[in-house]
Amino acid sequence: MAGSGSLAAGTLAAALMLGTVGPALATEPPAAPPTAVPATPTAEPDPLSTWERAAYKTLTFQTAANLADMALFGAIFEAGAGTSAIFLVANTATAAMLYYPYELAWDRFGPPPSETTADTLATKAVGYQVLTGARNLALSYAFTGSLLPSAGFAAAAFAIDTAIYATNDVAWDIFRPRPER
Repeated sequence: MAGSGSLAAGTLAAALMLGTVGPALATEPPAAPPTAVPATPTAEPDPLSTWERAAYKTLTFQTAANLADMALFGAIFEAGAGTSAIFLVANTATAAMLYYPYELAWDRFGPPPSETTADTLATKAVGYQVLTGARNLALSYAFTGSLLPSAGFAAAAFAIDTAIYATNDVAWDIFRPRPER
């Protein structure tokens, strides 16, 4: 009987081997894989209302722009942590109070999305930066009392924030475009 256990184990091993290796050694070509079922298109999210989209754009732009402004302010004025923190709060509040209505006005009176070009984006971005540049100059002067470094801050912020503004605008137009009017 001891030999029959070895024979059974050997038979089982051979059967398993043939079961796994055997099909690979078969002369017939393997069956074609099942055809892929086309994926159902994902539904586009509902468009945001104008005020809601402008609020979210304000949050994303202000986050990036205020981080850049904070770094600039600290580098130019070598401000301490307390002054920098107070500047950040004042900068964030005044910038958001300017950005949000600017976005609402542009959505209302600017060209519709189908007519938006690189030129209109540049006009929109530079128009906002002219307004916020004056705000940056006044705010940094109020905090430091130094006109020349404040002008340097406003000029550097103008350049950096214009790039952030345009990037934010393009990203929103790609991921959550505004509806046609």
